[in-house]
Amino acid sequence: MTAGREPIAVVGVAGRFPGVAGLDELWDALVEGRELLTRFTPEQLAAAGVTERERDDVDYVPVRGTLDGIEDFDAAFFGLTPREAMITDPQHRLLLECAWEALEYAGHPPSREPGRIGVFVGTGVNTYLANHLLGRPDLLAELGPLPILIGNEKDHAATRIAYRLGLRGAAIGVQTACSTSLVAVHLACESLRSGDADIALAGGATVSTPQQRGYRHEPNGIGAPDGHCRAFAADAAGTVAGNGAGIVVLRRLRDAVADGDPVLGLVLGSAVNNDGAAKVGYTAPGVAGQAEVIGMALARAGVDPASVDVVEAHGTGTEIGDAIEVAGLGEALGRGGPAGVRLLGSVKPNLGHLDAAAGITGMIKMLLALRHGIVPPTVNHDRPHPDIPFAEAGLRVNTTAEPWPARGGPRRGCVSSFGIGGTNAHVVLQEAPPPPVTPRTADADLVVLSGRTPQAVRVAARRLGDHLANTPRWELADVAHTSRAGRTAWPIRRAIVATDRADLLRQLGTAAEPVTAPRRATLAFAFPGQGSQFPGMAAGLHTRLPGVRERIETGLDALPAGRADPVRAVLLDPSAAAQAARPSIAQPALFLLEYALGGQLLDWGLRPQRLIGHSVGEYAAFCLAGGLRPADALALLTERGRLVERTPPGRMAAVLAGRDRVAALLPPGVQVAADNAPGVTVVSGPPAGVRELSDRCAAAGIRVRPVPAAHGFHSRLLDSIRDDFRTAAASVPHHPVTTTVLCGLTGQPVVEGTTRPAEHWVRQMCEPVRFREAAAELLAVRHPVVLEVGPGRALTALVRAAGGGPVPVAPTMPATAGPDALPVLLRAVATAWTAGVEPDWAAFRLDPAARRVPLPAYPFERVRHWVDLTPPGAAAMVADSAAVPAVPAVPAAPTAPTAPTEPETSAAAVEREIIAAWRDLLGATDVVPESDFFALGGESLVAVRMLSRLRQRCGVRVPLRILAQDPTVRGLTRAALDRLPARVN
Repeated sequence: MTAGREPIAVVGVAGRFPGVAGLDELWDALVEGRELLTRFTPEQLAAAGVTERERDDVDYVPVRGTLDGIEDFDAAFFGLTPREAMITDPQHRLLLECAWEALEYAGHPPSREPGRIGVFVGTGVNTYLANHLLGRPDLLAELGPLPILIGNEKDHAATRIAYRLGLRGAAIGVQTACSTSLVAVHLACESLRSGDADIALAGGATVSTPQQRGYRHEPNGIGAPDGHCRAFAADAAGTVAGNGAGIVVLRRLRDAVADGDPVLGLVLGSAVNNDGAAKVGYTAPGVAGQAEVIGMALARAGVDPASVDVVEAHGTGTEIGDAIEVAGLGEALGRGGPAGVRLLGSVKPNLGHLDAAAGITGMIKMLLALRHGIVPPTVNHDRPHPDIPFAEAGLRVNTTAEPWPARGGPRRGCVSSFGIGGTNAHVVLQEAPPPPVTPRTADADLVVLSGRTPQAVRVAARRLGDHLANTPRWELADVAHTSRAGRTAWPIRRAIVATDRADLLRQLGTAAEPVTAPRRATLAFAFPGQGSQFPGMAAGLHTRLPGVRERIETGLDALPAGRADPVRAVLLDPSAAAQAARPSIAQPALFLLEYALGGQLLDWGLRPQRLIGHSVGEYAAFCLAGGLRPADALALLTERGRLVERTPPGRMAAVLAGRDRVAALLPPGVQVAADNAPGVTVVSGPPAGVRELSDRCAAAGIRVRPVPAAHGFHSRLLDSIRDDFRTAAASVPHHPVTTTVLCGLTGQPVVEGTTRPAEHWVRQMCEPVRFREAAAELLAVRHPVVLEVGPGRALTALVRAAGGGPVPVAPTMPATAGPDALPVLLRAVATAWTAGVEPDWAAFRLDPAARRVPLPAYPFERVRHWVDLTPPGAAAMVADSAAVPAVPAVPAAPTAPTAPTEPETSAAAVEREIIAAWRDLLGATDVVPESDFFALGGESLVAVRMLSRLRQRCGVRVPLRILAQDPTVRGLTRAALDRLPARVN
């Protein structure tokens, strides 16, 4: 299909376009044939600095394609200080936003992408610098030339994206005038094919400010006399400028398919060349160059030109340019398409000429047309230009929306973009291959939302709900997978366990408040003991989770045939109540489930730093810590249960009082079996003795609950089997643990590298469980999070009691058989994530067929960061290159203020000067003596400028390294005072 060249998949897209709020609105406007340009009122023109004389000129055309909100920006999101954002070219700011949104559309945010992401972007003429910044000598003097340069020079548009988003591929600024962004696409594709990048961003932006300015029409110029672009029309007379930005995300097709990316379309081939000198002038187009670049792209695509159905042309609406373009297309493509006619269109009559963003905008239009199977009309086209040879070129301009021509193969279209100066670019596109049809699992799933602020999470929830209500085709599994693996995890979080789409929509509509996750949480697993089991306890998870199923089946295969069948019954058959009561069956079954479920959590990237087990549960803890092999643990527990069944009958009871109070009431033969919590003690002994204790407790007003057990675990009733079990424990190898285990026998940690001897397991069976002490030690860490890994929630309550406060603790399983096994597990994972644990979301895919799908991007919280228009006369206005090229008149750089003759050097004066400098240079308003320079967004360049100002104003030199040691106002003040030659206190 591609002559040996692998297609490049377009997996993400984002843009800002005149008159619309997003891609969906853009598509609607294109299909409806709407012109989205703005015609300005005299008041708007006056506010933008257009003089009355200019406004009254009959040749002045008050039209442009404008963008809403270019003054606003979420500086904190991208790590810029308010002052830094204010002096940054809005074109750079738009590209930052579009880059982030396009990567989120693709489901590959930088924080989750281990490969190299390249950036290929360019911008238009920087009018913000000339018309807004250069008229502010105070600002320029305060900040210095280097921050202004970095914020406004075209060279830094791509590298700024790479730095702010943490991208490690090549970051290359592309500048070829009107063809900039399509040239960027070509370079990005070649970077992917060469292996320099694994993912590539490509696009461009043009923002000419002030936006509410038109242009003066000049006869034979490129600006339309009436403010309407009429591409290929009989009355075509020029173009109209517009502002906009667009970026696409590109990947090698095999990588995109493997990751289940949302493929919008394929780049089959692309090419770039230049007209050279074979044309009448520098700004003129050339037929030969355009025909050649189209032919090169088709050859690289390896497709027959006759298979191309639609052409998105450069189409500026200039009489000569349109005619030359059609001639070049005819020469390169020949006649083809259905009935020998291809459809020809241009997006510029809708939006205006977006200069550096023009090519990517045409490509985005073509991708949307390929996806929807509709070719939008070219507006302002009443009749074709009689001198353009459409018929000879096999082309027709459609003036109404039409179905994509059907010809029995994949839809193919191509896009042209030609820059002033002769750099031509052409891209051949094909519709995306259909996603594989695989059986889907309609079941519960986990959707996560996060943001930098609570308001961002609330808005994200509302946007997602609105999006899903209007996009019924997305499966819950796809939405959930994208929310986890396709988004950055911010500290403010909300998690939703939904049983289906309707349940998700309902919960998104509620006012649940997000929570703040700590930076580093300490995860622990707690494994319950015998008594928590129930028949059929593994059935739900065995069916849905391969990791659980495989570990259980492996364990069952390791058991003797006579044991495997009843253990399987306890795990999977809700009617196997009799077997579930037998220790020789229940204990290995409980272990297998706990070990399998703990292993599944490990597979999902939930890696505990601490483990704890209650009685039998300690076997699962030591196995996951590496202290025992699963087969050896199964053998020990099978023998342990068999031996316990030989002991005299016993009873157990939970007494709701502390250990010391219970010990004072114990009759002979009864002993404390488990010190579980400050107010929960379990006793064990002969049936008569336990009944007597119950009577004593009732007389003392202490509640007692029977524990369903036919044997006296953790009491002297097991002394008769000590020797036999010691022999069994000595027959298996014991290994050093690799994760700390909190020991129920001692209440103390078994640290990494420590081995428990065989005698440990003998005493662990017969002596009391000191769970209260072990749980207190378990929680003696920073930000503990505990998951009870096994049936029920007994340990959940005990750990909470040991914490003495709000500790994130969650069960992973229900206490009885039922359909809610998976939702309970997902809620446990949700608890861990909202508490600061970071799973491996790429591995957490409940539905193997789950794909990334386009979901709403991060809701930026934009505020105004803007330098208002320079008053007329302070700096010459600069026009955009799409309409009336001009060269900015740059005034001389202002002179920096000189230092005071007699600087103030009191402590208060120095502190005031430092606070003022931080506010001026960082744009921060809440600077206090305890403020941290770097926490406010400061970096090295600003630090150098700030220390230079301190030297000028206070006559003291403070080395940069001192600021790094104590970056607070108070610390810097102290350092400055220590270095003054003479201090005035």
